[in-house]
Amino acid sequence: MTGSTIDTEIAAGNRRPGALAKDKRTVKVQDAIGQPINPCHPARARQLKRNHRVSLVCRQPYTIRLYPECPVEDLLLFEEEFLL
Repeated sequence: MTGSTIDTEIAAGNRRPGALAKDKRTVKVQDAIGQPINPCHPARARQLKRNHRVSLVCRQPYTIRLYPECPVEDLLLFEEEFLL
């Protein structure tokens, strides 16, 4: 028998259940300037979208982009104005 058993099985179409499913269950994530970062689980992506922390970049493959964070100084100024 030539080649490894794994290569032969894949060539014959006998794929392992977890071999391809993992890629379908992840959402690609980009930082605020568009650089790719670690992918996340779809549930986490839905949570971020619901909290208005990401925008949708592409539907296939599903890709989201994080919104830039506000500087701390801006938040402190807003807090002071709100309390007065």
